[in-house]
Amino acid sequence: MTTHSVISANNLSLTFDTADGPVHALKDISLEIKKGEFVSFIGPSGCGKTTFLRVAADLEDPTSGTITVNGMSPSKARQLRAYGYVFQA
Repeated sequence: MTTHSVISANNLSLTFDTADGPVHALKDISLEIKKGEFVSFIGPSGCGKTTFLRVAADLEDPTSGTITVNGMSPSKARQLRAYGYVFQA
């Protein structure tokens, strides 16, 4: 049985431009999550957990790098409803 990547990120970065200067929300993130794996993102407030999920859900565009969701771009996966996303608030 071959398992495919549900989420695959390669050198993913996202920088927000603010009045105080650039904020590097994600920097050079590379990971692969395969079908059936259980993954938790754990870290302090502001470390990029939600930002990464927002990029995967096509709610934010990365500054650089690549990400696929179920083998396609986040935009295509969203259009095909190839994932589910529950907002925390």
